[in-house]
Amino acid sequence: MKVIFPNNKYKAKEIFIMKVSFIGLGVMGKGMALNLAKGAEEGGHEYLACDTSPQALEDFQKEGLNTSSNIADATDSDYIFLCLPNLNIVKEVILGENGILQHLKPGQTIVDFSTISYLGVQEIAEKCQDKGIDFLDCPISGQQAKSMDGTLSIMCGGNEEVFNNIKPLLDKMGTQVLYMGGSGAGQLTKMINNSALNICTASFSELMPVGVKLGLDPEKLGDVLMTATGSSFASKTLIPKVLEGNFEHGFSLDKAYKDMESMYEVLVKNEIPLPTLNGAMQSYQHALQGGQRDYYKHAMIRFYEDMLGVKVRKEGVE
Repeated sequence: MKVIFPNNKYKAKEIFIMKVSFIGLGVMGKGMALNLAKGAEEGGHEYLACDTSPQALEDFQKEGLNTSSNIADATDSDYIFLCLPNLNIVKEVILGENGILQHLKPGQTIVDFSTISYLGVQEIAEKCQDKGIDFLDCPISGQQAKSMDGTLSIMCGGNEEVFNNIKPLLDKMGTQVLYMGGSGAGQLTKMINNSALNICTASFSELMPVGVKLGLDPEKLGDVLMTATGSSFASKTLIPKVLEGNFEHGFSLDKAYKDMESMYEVLVKNEIPLPTLNGAMQSYQHALQGGQRDYYKHAMIRFYEDMLGVKVRKEGVE
C-alpha cells in the first residue's frame, strides 16, 4: 500500500505501508493473531483481525485493534494469514464462491497456519499461482499456551524469497521458524511429526495396560516410561494425564486420526509401505470405534484397559 505524505511545500514523499490481516481467531489463532498484531505495530504496519464470531473479536477490540467479521475486508492486505480448523474451511475461505482469491491481485500473499493435507495444499497453491498469488503453507506445532506466548514451532513451504520477507513477522509467533522447501513441504513436515507423536502415544497406550494386567504398579511403570530409554515427548506429556484420569483436550483423537489419514494418502500415491504407521492407525481405529473420538489421543488407552479389565491410574483415582 503506497501512501503519499507531504514532505515540504515543493515535493511529496512516497512511503510503503504494509497491511497484514489474520483470519481465524480460534484456540490457536487467537494468541498468534495477538502476537502478530504486536509485530505489525512495531513495524508501523496496518493490521486487521477477522473472524465470523463476534465473541472471537472482543479481545482484539479491547486492545484497540481493527476487527471485522467479513473476510472480504482482508482482501486489500499485502499478507493474509489464516488459522482455520480443516481443509474444507480453508478451501471455502480461499477458493469458495465468496472466497478471497477472486478479490486478490498479483503480488499479494496468503500464509496458512492450518493443519491440512499435503495434497490439498498443492491444489490450493496451484490455483493461487495461476492468479499470481503466493501461497505459503506454514503449519504450527505446540499447544495453546505456546500460541499465546509466541513460542510455537512453524514449518514453512513455498517461495523461499517470500518466506524470508515475512520471517520477522513469523518470529513474533514462533521461536523455531523453519523453511522446509517448496509448496507442501511445511504440511509434509507437520504430518511426519504428528505421525511420530501418534505412534509413540499408541505404543504406551497398548503396553501399559498389559503391565498393569500382569501385576505392575501403574505409577512406577509410568515413571520408567517417562524417564528410561523408552521415554518420549508423548510419554512425558500424556502419561501423567492417564494416571490422573484426565482425557480432556482441545484437539480430539478424531482429528489426530485425520492427520494420519493425510499421511496415508501420500504413502498410497507414492507406493510407500510403512507398517508401523499402519499399525498405529489400527490402534486409533479401535479407539474411535470404542467411543473415544472426542477425547485427546491418549484416551485410546481406555480401549485396551477395557479389553484387559484394568485401569492405569494413580492410587485413589477412580
